[in-house]
Amino acid sequence: MMRALWEHEGIPFDERLVVPPLRELLAAPALGRVWLALVGDAVAGYAIGTWGFSTEQGGRFLLLDELFVLPPFRGRGIGRAALAFVEKAARAGGGRAVRIEVAEENDGARRLYREAGYVDPRRLFLARSLTES
Repeated sequence: MMRALWEHEGIPFDERLVVPPLRELLAAPALGRVWLALVGDAVAGYAIGTWGFSTEQGGRFLLLDELFVLPPFRGRGIGRAALAFVEKAARAGGGRAVRIEVAEENDGARRLYREAGYVDPRRLFLARSLTES
């Protein structure tokens, strides 16, 4: 599912680079969580949330790093339910906000987030890998 999401978002996926931090996250719950969305016994999608801290966000916040619903399960409210679940988990963990990363081209996800009350704070997200030479 991660590969499908990353490809959908236009992010290069290299399992050798993804698996170690995913294992680290799964081994250290203080970093965040990985949740599966289930429909009956079937896995319908997943979400990954990691903790951050920002004075702009009022302190501790949850970064919804990934939210993905498999195509056969889309349009059934699973994304909305997963988002509500993540927000509840963030509150329970002392989070003051949820931040989301989403590709500008991902209109479906952006619509979901806006309908749930998320707004674009008009801040540009920049990143630099510290593993590169």
